[in-house]
Amino acid sequence: MSKTRRKVIGSVCKSKDAGKPDYIKIREDVVLKKNQSLRLESKKFQMESLEGATAQGKVSAELSEKIRDRIDKIPDWVRFEIVALETQE
Repeated sequence: MSKTRRKVIGSVCKSKDAGKPDYIKIREDVVLKKNQSLRLESKKFQMESLEGATAQGKVSAELSEKIRDRIDKIPDWVRFEIVALETQE
């Protein structure tokens, strides 16, 4: 059974100056492969996804709390997190 692993590689950030475009900040060196999927996940999407996984029993209450703490620490000026999806066998 293959499992999809998600790794946050960067963020789409709101510009500090009015009238300027948003920008992308990459957290570390990454190598993207052809046809590799990247997802933009908002704070709201991550919370809804976590609540669904917790309700279905896919995530324990203890792990859910740790993930919730991480999501809560995302600053308001971060519009999306850039997530690389990796399939593991």
